[in-house]
Parts: sequence; structure tokens; C-alpha cells
Amino acid sequence: MTKTDEKELTIHSTMIGEHPNSSHFFGEWLSCDDIPVDMDKKDKIHRKLLEVEGNRELAVEKLSKLIINHHIDDDRISRLEEKKKILSKYEFNEVLKTQQLLPVMDTTKKGNATEILLAEYLQSTSNLLLLLYRLRYNPNVNQSMKGDDVLLFNTNNLTEKVIIGEAKFRTEPAKTVIEEITKEFGKALTKPLSVTFVASMLNLGGDKETSAKLEDLNIEIVKDNVPLINVGLILSNHNTYRHVERNLSSSNPNFIMLSLSLQEPSKFIEDSYNLSHQILEGDEDE
Repeated sequence: MTKTDEKELTIHSTMIGEHPNSSHFFGEWLSCDDIPVDMDKKDKIHRKLLEVEGNRELAVEKLSKLIINHHIDDDRISRLEEKKKILSKYEFNEVLKTQQLLPVMDTTKKGNATEILLAEYLQSTSNLLLLLYRLRYNPNVNQSMKGDDVLLFNTNNLTEKVIIGEAKFRTEPAKTVIEEITKEFGKALTKPLSVTFVASMLNLGGDKETSAKLEDLNIEIVKDNVPLINVGLILSNHNTYRHVERNLSSSNPNFIMLSLSLQEPSKFIEDSYNLSHQILEGDEDE
């Protein structure tokens, strides 16, 4: 391939990777527009994501399964499946009620779902990975967790790049939510808070080698020896990207904002959690 044949990447794609093609869930569900950037200022790096008409059912189905995966580990799922085999439907549903597997608080559900979407989207674009499903370690499933919403690593070379993400849901977008994200990310490069937490949890799980590497990585981050990318996501209604374009301003050249504009975003989240519960109960095909 000659240089003239090569596709020129946007600055957005150099930071977090290209939007997936239609063979991937996010490429099928969402269209992408990397808004042109003033390369002298780099004060507004914005990727606009819009829902492709007719794909809401697909998105609800996919998100419902991701919600389960991010909140509940495989061993616990296996134990629930065994209980399901030996208990009546009524008895099993009573077990589910006592387990507190998924949040029931509206704000927590919306915040967690938006965090999950950001984590999964960035994994699909950047080829960096989560090393830990942090929501599984939340001591109170109905409260939001402290620390980085999203933390992604290059598992082949931890010091090559780290992505730190913050996700916000709003029923309607406003300048204030943009200011909430840019309060940290928009001013100067923000370092991750949760590397040692991930290291500790992996160590407890028996992965002492990766845990030790993460502790070393954290030292290099403190020394400013690791490239960092800050990513914000605002999920809201159909006007989201307009509010971001109007109000976004950043002095951090390593910060990119994603806007995800949906019709009836609250219903989308609620439908996804409802389906998650149906899957856990075994009623998804009814």
C-alpha cells in the first residue's frame, strides 16, 4: 500500500482508535462523526455518536447482557444457574431478590450503564482492555463507585498507553454536565486514581504477576513516563452533540469528548435493565 492509498486518521482515531465497522455491535448501532479540530488550538476534540434508526432493540439486548457481565462474575452466575435448576420459579426469584445483583436506584443504574458503554466502546476502538470489571467489587450495588469510571491498558505493554474515562448520563444535556467532566479532564492531563486498586484486586484473585507489573506501572505514571489519554462521555438526548459543540473548551490536548445522542435515553437504560432481570430469571424468551 502506498502512502497515497493509506487512510488518513483523524486526531480522534490516533487517540482512541477508529469507530468500529458494521460487523461490530457499536458500528451497527451507532454512526460516528469526528468533528474537525483546530490543530493549532486543539481545544475541542469531539467525536459525535448517533443512534442508527431501527437498531434500538439490538442495543437494548446487547446492553442488558453487558450489564450482567460487568456486575456479576462467572462463578456467581454458575451458582445461580444451579439454583435455578433445583428451585421453583417463585423460589428462585425470591433468591434473586435477596442477592442484590444489580442496582435498583435510578441514578446508579443510569450511571453504571453509561460507564459500561464507555468501557466497551473504547475497548472496541483502542484494542486496550479492562483488567478488572470494577462494578463487581462494589460493596453497595446501589451506590456509584469511587475512582476511575474506565481504566484501559495495553496488556502486551502496560507502559505504552493508558486510557482513563469518565461517563455521565443526563436525561437532558446542559452546560453543567460538560463543565463537570472538563473540571478535571479539560484543564490538564488527569492521571488515573485506581491503578493500585486494580493491582490489589488482581493480587487477591491470584494474578500476582500482573499485579506487580501494575504497581511498577503506577510508579512510571507518577514520573510522567506513560502516555495517557483522557476520555469523557456524555449520554443524553438528541441535542447532546449540539450542547457539546457549543460549550466544550479544553486546554488538555490529550482529552477527547464523546457525545452519544439518543431518543428517550432514560427509557433505553430502563429497558436494558428490565431485560437484564428477565435474563437472570430465565424469562427473556417469554
